[in-house]
Amino acid sequence: MKKIVLALTVALMGTMMMSAQPPRRANMSPEQMVERRVDRLEKALSLTEEQKAEITKIYSQEMEDMAKEGPSKRERGERPDQATMQARNEQMKAKREATEAKIEALLTPEQAAKYAEMKKQDGKRGRNHHDGKRGNLDKMPNKEGCNAPDGNCTCKKDK
Repeated sequence: MKKIVLALTVALMGTMMMSAQPPRRANMSPEQMVERRVDRLEKALSLTEEQKAEITKIYSQEMEDMAKEGPSKRERGERPDQATMQARNEQMKAKREATEAKIEALLTPEQAAKYAEMKKQDGKRGRNHHDGKRGNLDKMPNKEGCNAPDGNCTCKKDK
């Protein structure tokens, strides 16, 4: 009987711990993703209420535009070819840059400097550019084993 009670207690505690974690991005609604992005910027850049409202509008518009494009071939169960993937990545990159430019226009010079640093760090965080497993198609490893653009690798592998 004690073993059953102990097992149930452990299972209950594990369930409670799992539910206390924030949802993964894949499980988040577009509104939650926008809120998360804005909160992150607000904490890092000390945004004013006006800036926060405008950035929320910018991110919401970006999410709406992405939703209007419809499901990708991968979401429909089809495997896109290399050219299609490359074109989509370039299109998404252009949209992301346009969104970032709109946000930068709202920031003070000090905030813009912090934002630029955040973007630089985001490019480094979570991506090991030697394994080629994550990132853009143009970030595949070159013959030296590094896929940093223009061979400007700053990782430990090259040191």
